[in-house]
Formats: sequence, structure tokens, C-alpha cells
Amino acid sequence: MTPTSTGNPITLLSYNLWQGRAQLELRHLVDAHDPDVLCVQEAAGSSLPGRLGSLQLAVGTSGNRLGVGLYVKASRFAVEEASSFQLSTSRHDRLIGGTGHRLVAARVADVDAARDLVLGSFHGTPFTDSNGFRRVQVDDAHETLRRLGPNLPALMAGDYNHPILLGMLRRHIRRRGFTLAHTPGSTFHREGSVMRGKFDLATMTGLTTITAATLPQGASDHRPVLFSLDYTATT
Repeated sequence: MTPTSTGNPITLLSYNLWQGRAQLELRHLVDAHDPDVLCVQEAAGSSLPGRLGSLQLAVGTSGNRLGVGLYVKASRFAVEEASSFQLSTSRHDRLIGGTGHRLVAARVADVDAARDLVLGSFHGTPFTDSNGFRRVQVDDAHETLRRLGPNLPALMAGDYNHPILLGMLRRHIRRRGFTLAHTPGSTFHREGSVMRGKFDLATMTGLTTITAATLPQGASDHRPVLFSLDYTATT
């Protein structure tokens, strides 16, 4: 059967704030792009505001040195259940500490589409660990989303820290029923660094990507990424 659009697109903005350096940009980005969902990583501790314009904080980490947060548009989504989750513990987290919860997720009722949906904001372990271990964490996160909303559409965005061999990640998650969305160009640039790549991604099941674009770089070494997605129906 062929997937078709349902006419209820979701706009999702994801941004790694680089240890809180870009946190003050969030209000402007929300006002300028009016996303339905905002996923943030590397927030400064537990200092995320409860509201950002039309968005409310569905869930954020409280004990992380670098916080992860998930915002939803209050007029569209009713939060039914939300929490932070610990994934498989990486070498980096054992040595550095303070980043135990790398996923926040919520099951929400989408009033516009009259259906439930599971959303997640994810921050994969950095390059001190292997791509293989990051894929383990992605698997952990996807299984968490499925437990939170069995058989529901699920959408997770964030900093996957997997810019090298991205095709391997795409094939890996496809075998598990998820698809990958990424921007045409790099989402990471730090002055003096040779590293480039598509760090900031979205993975989903029960949805399809309409567009994926990077926004102009601000104070972070990551660019904000804007996704437009829709539920998939079959005919």
C-alpha cells in the first residue's frame, strides 16, 4: 500500500545549545518559526523555562549536567505521560558523569489530528564512544518510545552524534521499523575544527518527512534544524 499525507503536518525544531551558550536564542527561534515541537540538548542544567511563547515544557532532565528537553505547542498537544529515561551507559558517562538521562519522551494527544503520538528528544553519547554504541542507545530510545505508546506513531529528534557512516544508521533503524530524516548539508561547525557532518537528525515510525532544513548558525556549534513531517496513511 502507498503512504499518503493526512494533511496534519508537524513542524519540529531541534537544537543542541552547546552547553547552554545558545539558550537565550530559543524564544526568538520559537517566535520566528512557530514549531509544534521543540527538542533541545545540552541545556544549561535544569534551567529550561516552563514556557517559550506558544510552547510548554512537556519534560526536561533535572539531574543532568547538560540537560535535554521537550516542548510541545500547548494549543495542539495534551501531554498524557512524560518522563526522562536512562539509556545504556556509555564509557563517556561512566567517566564524566552528570549525563545519565539522554532521552526525554512524552505520549501526547494531537488535537488537530485526533490521534495519539509519542515524541522524544535524544542526545547520543559523544565521540569518546563508538558508532556501534550510539546505535545501541538509539535502539534503547526507540524501544522506550514503543513502550510509552505501543503501536503509536513515534518521532524522536536531537543530536545523534553519528555523522560518519550515516547510511549504516539508516539501514540499522530501518530493520527495526524506523526511518531517518536529515538535512542536505552539515549541521555542525565549530571554528578551528575540521569536523563536519549531519549530527542533528530525526527518526520516526508512522510519519513521513516533508522537508528538513538547517537554520542560520547562532551561538552554538550546531545549527538549529527544522523538520516538517506528516502522519502516514495508507491507500
